[in-house]
Amino acid sequence: MSFQTRVLSVISLLILVMFITGCSSENDTQVQVPQTQSQPTVAATPPPPPVAEPAELVIRGGILLDMTSDEPNPTPLKGMVVHDRKIAKIIPSNSSDSLPEAVNTIDAEGKYILPGLIDGHVHFRVWLPGAPIWKRASIQYGITTLFDTGPCGEICDETGQEPNEWIKAYKDFMNSNPDNPDGPSLYITGRRIQDKGGKHPVGERLESREEIANYMDSLVELGVDGIKVESSVPGDMRALVMEEANARGLPVVGHSSDAMETINAGMKFIEHMWPITSSALLSECPEPLSSRRCDYLIDLDKAPAVIQAMVDNTVYLNPTLYGGWAAFADSMASGAQEDERAMQPGELYGDMPERYKEGVRRWWARAGNMEAEALETTKKSLTRVGEFLKIFSDAGGRILAATDAGDDKLVGVSLHREMKMIADAGVDPYKVLLGATRWPAEMSYKDDIIGTIEEGKHADILILGADPTENIINTRNIQYVVRLGKVLRSPDDCSIIIPPMSTTCN
Repeated sequence: MSFQTRVLSVISLLILVMFITGCSSENDTQVQVPQTQSQPTVAATPPPPPVAEPAELVIRGGILLDMTSDEPNPTPLKGMVVHDRKIAKIIPSNSSDSLPEAVNTIDAEGKYILPGLIDGHVHFRVWLPGAPIWKRASIQYGITTLFDTGPCGEICDETGQEPNEWIKAYKDFMNSNPDNPDGPSLYITGRRIQDKGGKHPVGERLESREEIANYMDSLVELGVDGIKVESSVPGDMRALVMEEANARGLPVVGHSSDAMETINAGMKFIEHMWPITSSALLSECPEPLSSRRCDYLIDLDKAPAVIQAMVDNTVYLNPTLYGGWAAFADSMASGAQEDERAMQPGELYGDMPERYKEGVRRWWARAGNMEAEALETTKKSLTRVGEFLKIFSDAGGRILAATDAGDDKLVGVSLHREMKMIADAGVDPYKVLLGATRWPAEMSYKDDIIGTIEEGKHADILILGADPTENIINTRNIQYVVRLGKVLRSPDDCSIIIPPMSTTCN
């Protein structure tokens, strides 16, 4: 190879080496240059939204009478939602909110929705083991709450049971399954308080504040919902009872001999009409006032003072018209026949023991067994009581539609008859309804959970096919009864109510 050729080869080799070295340096520089832009972050996938459990019940449409007002306030609804046995949401018809999915749905379009009815004065009698008649008859007539104001009666005499323990056991039994209710709630008072001379067979004879306080403590431990007093308790002792009951947050119900004495003692409840008669008596009566034959002697000129005291002190009046006068009232003329049909085998009260059926029959037969003069004064008394109730209601008085049902008056149907008789006296139907919903809830200190349709309250609901504020008889046009969110009566399935049940229950 010539010298020139070798030189050219060396130069070519050097050029190649330089080229390779330059490329490597450039690549190294690029690798070492730091990144100036941050790496994009990948967002975490959000968890799926929780799947809402369907509501227990949705009521679609309907006209709501929530009973919160002292005057009717019908409200058209888009719907109502029940969850966890309570009224979860009330949706007006003009709301943009939608109704959720539900396990059960009721179409209430064109129907009237109001709280379940309350009978604030019953004497609970089992009649049969398991109390099926009390359950089915209450639900059949839209009653979702009962308030017992005197337990047991002759049942404890026959069985030797202690009355307070007996009624507490039945309260627990009736209220034992809120997840699957099959009847109304039962609230209780226990044995009544009377003075040392009291003669009531199911009463506790007391005298001093210490005795009253100790007995009430035992009732509180028992789990009562109120205190009952007898007529024999004088005014000063009645005041002690009220003080001790107020200290324990318990209402006081029961009998009294004089309305004004009762009001002055602080009591908020007057049972029957004879305390009114005693406070506004026109003249002496030859009969005991409790006979109800002397009420025609109520002096309507004296009555306004009694009425004003009752209104000013928010005293509830429970006249028990049905218990006192149904057998003498023209509007109740078909009651005996209606009850006789209902006591036949397979009907609503058909399995009632025969001795109790006989008691119902004797109760209706009173008018026919009465002498003419006594019958006339009894009917005059009913007229005068009606006049008093009209004046009392118009003045703002609160009348409870509570029945005294138990021994010889059938639970369930009695409440509708009581409401009818109050309306017959001229009391506005809406106020009659208040006396079977909000007012007994207030009287019994249960208005935080029942008595009105409001969000958060128990889903005890009555749905009617006609407006009860137009005519109180429309409370018997029952379409649905809901107790703690469970439908216990519907127009399609009478067997929802505990059998045996009449095939004509619709």
